[in-house]
Amino acid sequence: MRHLALISLLLSICGLAVADGKISAFEVLSRMMAVRSIAYTATVETIRLKPQTISATASLYFKGGRKRLVYGGGFGASLIVLDDGKSVYRLHPQWRLAVRMPIFPQRLNFELLKRNYEIKLLEPEEVAGRECYVIFAQPKYPDNPKRKVWVDKVHFVVLRDELLDAEGTPIRIFVVRSINFNAEVDDSLFSVPSGWQVANAPYRPNLSLEEAERIAGFKVRLPKFVPEGYQLFGVGVTYCLHGTPIVHLQYSDGFNTISVFERPAQCRVFGRFRFRWGWRRQQPCDWIPQDDFVHSQIVGNLRVIVIGHPSQAIMQRIAESIQ
Repeated sequence: MRHLALISLLLSICGLAVADGKISAFEVLSRMMAVRSIAYTATVETIRLKPQTISATASLYFKGGRKRLVYGGGFGASLIVLDDGKSVYRLHPQWRLAVRMPIFPQRLNFELLKRNYEIKLLEPEEVAGRECYVIFAQPKYPDNPKRKVWVDKVHFVVLRDELLDAEGTPIRIFVVRSINFNAEVDDSLFSVPSGWQVANAPYRPNLSLEEAERIAGFKVRLPKFVPEGYQLFGVGVTYCLHGTPIVHLQYSDGFNTISVFERPAQCRVFGRFRFRWGWRRQQPCDWIPQDDFVHSQIVGNLRVIVIGHPSQAIMQRIAESIQ
């Protein structure tokens, strides 16, 4: 479920067709990532189609690069996420608590994207009553996921985003059901309410491998196999509810990501760990249950968890390559 920057586009060597003689697919993507100065409200829905269909609907408020998402039901029930342009918070009204979440810079690496995908501009379509550019990202490596994005022709806001598996079947859909670009959006929506406690989530992002090893207290082992086109672009450290350190390795192919988590095979189990907002004591955990997008197994003295949208066979291969 953040946070934007761009690299140089190198448009002159993209070799992409120009739609209507005016704009290329990469120009649409660059303007999409640069949206800042507008304000709007929208009703949005996120739909996960595997292993079974579940969805969540939210109210979205946007102004000057700041965002507020208020979920009303589904798997995101009672979730409020606030991005004030500097930090991202998860709000817990029942406890008057705002948890400051780690910020992962969201940027499209156009060189990596061009290397791994054929980016095409398709015929325009309508979403939420608005005409859109339609961008299709076809992976050059056949086992990798596809991506299809609908971008508003006037304001360059994403109105629909589909992630598809290697066979072209949708896996996850984000869609704007309605949007109002003339809405008055109050600045107070993007501030943590006065008098609330603010705590930091137990996550250290943007680390080197050496820093992650020093914090976690164990040797990080990089996978010897990742799908073609993916590169390591982020390292962080988090903790399970018992305080066991977990190293997070993030891989990207320019459009999609795979996360690899490593922690000691034996969790601290019955110990207590003090987060910024209090002590936690829990029963033993495997930390993340396995499903179509999660693979978890013991490899040597580590528990390895792979999260992403490759097949289970590929995620198992990633885990087993950590020897």
